[in-house]
Amino acid sequence: MDFSLPSAPAVGAVIPSRYEATSMCYHEDGKRLFVAYEGGSLLQAIDCTSGSAAKPAFKCEDEQIHCVEATHHEECVLIAGKGSPTVPSNQRSAITYWSLYDNKILRKFRGHTDQITKISMSPADDTFLSSSKDRTVRLWSAQSAGSLAELKLPGDRTSKDPLAAFDSTGLVFAVTAKMAENQGQYLHLYDARNYGVGAFAELKITRDDIEKALQSFVSVSPDQLSTFSQADLTSLQFNTSGNKILAGTDRGMSFVMDGFEGTIQGVFVSTSQRPAVSCFSSDDKTVLVGNEDGSITCWDVETGSMMKRLDGHPGPVQCIASNPKFAQFASACTQTALWTW
Repeated sequence: MDFSLPSAPAVGAVIPSRYEATSMCYHEDGKRLFVAYEGGSLLQAIDCTSGSAAKPAFKCEDEQIHCVEATHHEECVLIAGKGSPTVPSNQRSAITYWSLYDNKILRKFRGHTDQITKISMSPADDTFLSSSKDRTVRLWSAQSAGSLAELKLPGDRTSKDPLAAFDSTGLVFAVTAKMAENQGQYLHLYDARNYGVGAFAELKITRDDIEKALQSFVSVSPDQLSTFSQADLTSLQFNTSGNKILAGTDRGMSFVMDGFEGTIQGVFVSTSQRPAVSCFSSDDKTVLVGNEDGSITCWDVETGSMMKRLDGHPGPVQCIASNPKFAQFASACTQTALWTW
């Protein structure tokens, strides 16, 4: 994925929609892209080789789809949303295992008591993680309805929601937790094969760490320095090598940290004060950041310098993801664009 080429990447296909995208995910073989639209309770399945979407889009009104995660089967996905108002409130926050091949619900995973904010599928097997506004993280198997494990984080409903994500091997997963008195974030690392003994490592990202990194990598005012350093995490992603972690915040800032020590190695500030939209490129060399003006900025991971600015979206970029197999990435507002070389 060479961003130094003058005419690449370029938009290879555009798939329109009436609604803003809220979540997107590639299948592991890189041939399918799934895009969720909460506004219409819709899911689009896009063929990444032809640049076309299945018509009509899949609809699941009862679930009000908010997030989607691909499974190991190319025709099955995990989705979560606000749930049906006809279901008791303590049962609405379910994860749905959905077969798109025959448009059938295969299984419901119930246990969370508030909205599910993230699903992370293990690359190694059929287990997956879910994090929720109920301050819990659960580990599941796609083969059975009950959760395998539950992690309850301290704090009340006003505390920031946790995040959980597998690394690229599926052998390690990370869980975030807010420090007391808004002093920063903990990042706990677990062995997926022996999670019962607790975290094997604890990384700390303090407000002071973030402020020092901001002063080193970007030019910000004292007010911005305070605002960014108090930002809450809204996304978490390991790179393919597993040695770096990309964290997005609710103030439009993303930062890359060392996956072993937790030291901040780069900071990327978007033109938006909305939750950051960012991802690693599949070769781990670039961080892609979606902006409120519809542009995408491409940052070199090693140097922290901006390599390229891509324009194309008519509205704020809501989602971005990199194809795990091919030289391609996708971004979406109300339109989903496939960028290719």
